[in-house]
Amino acid sequence: MTAPRPRPDSPLRFIDTTAKLSLLMAVLSILWCLCQIVVVVGLGHLDIVGWMQGEGLPVPAVFFWLGRHAALLSLLMLLASVGLLVVSWGLLKHREWGRIGFVMLLVLIAVANLAVIPLVDAVMLGLQSVIPADILQSEQGRELRVQLLVGRWSMLLLTCGSALVIALLHGWLVIKLYRPEIRRIFS
Repeated sequence: MTAPRPRPDSPLRFIDTTAKLSLLMAVLSILWCLCQIVVVVGLGHLDIVGWMQGEGLPVPAVFFWLGRHAALLSLLMLLASVGLLVVSWGLLKHREWGRIGFVMLLVLIAVANLAVIPLVDAVMLGLQSVIPADILQSEQGRELRVQLLVGRWSMLLLTCGSALVIALLHGWLVIKLYRPEIRRIFS
């Protein structure tokens, strides 16, 4: 005999749906991170910073920082994705450690998204500094500066907006996961 299906608005349905979606996101994120690590390793052999220096292009400090930490950042993202997979499984199996771990990851991801905003701005400013000054002073250069400025502000608005939406969604999930009817389900 099978158990009756939970009502669409039931806490159990909410938990199971959230856990299954998170498991799917974790698997996709792990695949993305593995591809990213392959690219980082490949780019490590290409030495883009060295190529830029060889071409006489100024290399922004943020590019050096990203180049030195790209593998570590990719590995940290992979570990976070594996962590999401583990806590999502615990959430699906209604384990208290899964609920607590899931909440911790929600908060960590929201904070990380907000913390990356200055890095995005530094990269966008770094792109402008790569262009030689004499080109920026020309007529086409002025147009390029406007395009870079619009791109920078568009990227910042997109990054800030998405970080805010994610923080609000994660905050809502945290509050929901601490409601008494949800907490009763976990062992």
